[in-house]
This record gives sequence, C-alpha cells and structure tokens, in this order.
Amino acid sequence: MLVVVACLIALIAAQRLINTIYPPRPKAPRPPIAAVTNAPVPPAETAKPAEKTADTTPEIKAESSAPRPSEEIVTLSNDFVLVDFTSWGGGIRSVELLRHKATGHGSATLNGSGLVPALSLVGIPGAGSNDVFAIQRLDEKTIQFRSGNGVLKTITLSNEYVMVATVQMPAALAPTGKASLVVGTAEPTQLREVPNYLVVDWEGASKFHNRTEPSIVKRERAGTAHDDIHAGWVAVKSQYFTMVLSPTTNVTGVTYATVSLATPVPAPTNHGVTAVADVPLTLGTNGSASCTFTFYTGPKDYDRLAALGSHQEELMDFGTPLDLYSGLFGFLLLRSLNFFYRLVPSYGVAIILVTITLKIIFWPIQAKSIQSMKAMQKFQPLMNKLREKYKDDQQRLHQEMMKLYKEHKINPFSGCLPMLVQLPVLIAFYRVLVNAIALRGAPFLWIKDLAQPDTIASFAGLDINLLPILMVAGTYGQQKLTPTGGDPQQQKMMAFMPLMMLFFFYKLAAGLTLYYTLQQALSLLQQYWGMHKTGDAATAVPITSAGKAK
Repeated sequence: MLVVVACLIALIAAQRLINTIYPPRPKAPRPPIAAVTNAPVPPAETAKPAEKTADTTPEIKAESSAPRPSEEIVTLSNDFVLVDFTSWGGGIRSVELLRHKATGHGSATLNGSGLVPALSLVGIPGAGSNDVFAIQRLDEKTIQFRSGNGVLKTITLSNEYVMVATVQMPAALAPTGKASLVVGTAEPTQLREVPNYLVVDWEGASKFHNRTEPSIVKRERAGTAHDDIHAGWVAVKSQYFTMVLSPTTNVTGVTYATVSLATPVPAPTNHGVTAVADVPLTLGTNGSASCTFTFYTGPKDYDRLAALGSHQEELMDFGTPLDLYSGLFGFLLLRSLNFFYRLVPSYGVAIILVTITLKIIFWPIQAKSIQSMKAMQKFQPLMNKLREKYKDDQQRLHQEMMKLYKEHKINPFSGCLPMLVQLPVLIAFYRVLVNAIALRGAPFLWIKDLAQPDTIASFAGLDINLLPILMVAGTYGQQKLTPTGGDPQQQKMMAFMPLMMLFFFYKLAAGLTLYYTLQQALSLLQQYWGMHKTGDAATAVPITSAGKAK
C-alpha cells in the first residue's frame, strides 16, 4: 500500500512538473522567412580535380548583410489546401490544410513558422534556399520561379493534396548530375506530440526505412545524417500529416536533420525534422538538365497514399502485407473500422463494433484458457502440498509438478495462449488507431477528441482521464476472478499490474484506450461466465487420481 500511495503521489507531482516546464504550445504566428540556415547539407561529391568548376560542398548561409528585395508571395488553392509560394528560396512557404483544424485555432499548417521553403534547392549557386527568384503565376493552378542564373522551376497544383513540379537548369550548375531538393519540415501537430512521431521515411528495394527524431539526433552527433539510397520517394511526417516527394527517377540519397522551432513558449517537442532528397537529373540536348516529381502535402490517409503509387501507403507504418504483426492485420482492421463507420457515422461506435467483432473471433480461444484454469484450480491443494514438501528443493518441486501436469494432460501455459494469439492484432490495432487521421478531432460521448486523452476534469494539476481508470478497474476485477496458483511471489507481482497499466495508458489517445477498456470489460464478462458455469470444465479432471503424483 505504501508503494501504491507513493506511485500516485509521484504521478501527480510529475504531471504538475510537466505542466510547469512544458505548458501547451499555442499556434505561433508565421513570421516572414529570414535568411535560413537550418536545411541539411548533402555531403560533398567525390570529383576529379579538373571537374571542380563549381562548389561541390554547398552550405546554406546568410548571403550578406545587404537587405534582400521584398518577399513576394503568390497563393494557389483548391478545396483542400491553400499553398503560399515565396520568392525567397523559390519554394513553398507553407501549406494550410483547409479540411483539418489545428489544435488551437485555424487550419493545420505544414512547413510553416519561417522554415526553409519546401522544394527549394540546396547546393546550386545563385538558386538556393537563400536566393531570390522571380515569381510568376502562369494560370490559376500553375506558378513559375526563375533565378538569375537560368534555373526554372514550374509547380502545378494538380488535385486535392498533390502538386506536380519540374526543375530545369543549365547542366553546368549541377556537375554531380543531381539536384538536392528540400522535402520540407515535419513539425508537431498535436499538443505534446511524441518525438518518435516525427520521422523521415523512404521506400526502396521493397523495403521501408525510417529515421525518427531521436535517431536523427544521434546520427547528427555522429556525423552520419545521410544515407545513399535507391528509393521511389522520400517523406517527412508527423503523427497525422506528411509531405512526400516522389520523382520520376529514383532518389539516390537523403540527408536529414533536426530543426529548432521558433515557438513563443517551451514545448516538449520544440524540434522538427527536415530532409533533402538527391534527385538525378536528365540531360537534354541543349545543355540543360531537368527532373520531374510529384509532391503530396496532406493527411496520412491510406487510400490517398496508395493511389499515388510506389507503395506510398507504407507511410502508415503498418508493415508489409506479409508482416502479420502489423501489415496484414493493420490493413484488415483499418478496412473494418471504415466499414463500421459507413454503417454508423461515429468512429467511437466503429471502434466498439470492431472490438466486439474481435472478441467474438477470439472467444473460443479464451474459453479454452478459462477451462484450463478451472482444471488447474482443482489441483491447487495438491500443488500447495508439493510446494510445502519440496520447499527446499526447487528442482525436485519442478519435476513433481511437471509429472502432475503430464499425467493429467494439463498445460500450465494455456492461460498465456489468448495473449499470444491476440498479440499481432493488438499491435496492429494500436498502429491503426495511432495513425488514423479520421480519429483526429472526432468526438464521442464525453470524449472531445479520440486522438487525445479523454480528460474530464483536472485536480491539483493532474488531468482526470476516465477511460484508463475504468480499464484498470477491469484489470483488477479480472485478476480477482482468475484462480490463484503458481508462485506466490509472482502473484504479488501481478497485483501491481493494474497500477502499471494505469501508467502505460494514462496519456494515450482516447480511441486506443476505448478499445483496450472495452476489450478488458468483455474479457471480464467472459471470465465471470466461464468460471461460474457448470459442465465438462467442472469435471474435466478427477481429483481422486491426483494421488499418483505423490
């Protein structure tokens, strides 16, 4: 009891400390883009001395103290996005997602807050992220940038969240035969977003690769924040949104870095992740070089990403179709969730219906486990006698128990079977609910947002989240219904399981906690029914034969 009380006090104190150090971060106003220095720089290409007619180790720096011409901004929009293009760097200043709200107010914004313009070039003298381009709108969906040294960049807003772009330049400006393009910067889009949700992804040779923000930090310190790759696309993403650059030729390299965000107050994640993709150029007959690519800036929506081709749906991180721990089950669970939503337009109800369906599927497995536990319960007196008799000889005690199990055909590990079988599904559903953009901002009953904890009140600086408390109550009730047996020390350790579950689930998204809470409640009901029904399970093993094990 002292340990439990101490843990609860620590939980309250830790929450108050977190709220003091990391208050919620309001949406910051977007300042004008200054001379930027936070784009990752690709490593220098190895070239022969005679070929070094251009700088092959480019760096992004403030050019001089002389003021640049005024920034020109041109906006393209459709029903899904509002894209601001800037003459400073010749790229995308920001993308507002008109159908997705920010956590504070207004629309969710990608690559905002004065970051390096997405689709700007790195390492091209006179046409980099700090240089000034002439900007011109060609029509209501197309914009064109032109630098003073002949770089021409054309971007067309195609449909929904997709843009199509072409970069053309004199071949002499790119002696390495490639163009390094800024993919963009992924920022936190949720309050206190976990750093592991900020990721640089790519897919090549049918394998999915990623670098999370913590791993990028380690690689930056080690000086290895670059990978030579052969990939169909490169992306930066947060928990629910992504920017994906997909050229017609494969990406040959990716350089990544963390970026300090200009926030007015400290935040748990005050860093973003950015990436530069190396795209091979196609040489023309007139001494020019060019590349063409598509650029997706929007939600991590499975169907939209799959429609783009090149396995871009791998961004959902369910795994490959043959990966039973995430890929296959994740895909089926996502489809099931959307199916039930079409029947009843509430994602809370959809989660409940998926949970009930899973419980029906796994009902026979758990019923077999309950039957085995009831059989084990009949042997508890005999097992206790064996423990007392051989308390000083653990090896002999183990041998006698194994003999007892074998003689009466009891599997002592059958209680673990339901968890082992359900583990792939639990992991898959966790990934689905963590990444499902549809849950973001979706209300249900008292829950304001299924993508956030279901806080109903605050007390002494601690948020009161109802679902984790109900889930812990269900865990405690299931323990009480489970027949006692096994090592007494293990039983004492299991008594702390509800408290551990409280810590694990207290800050998770309400959609995920709703699933676990309901699953726990259904398991509790099944166990109560199974332990109290009469029938074959009650007489599965005759106790009179147990004496043979003496």
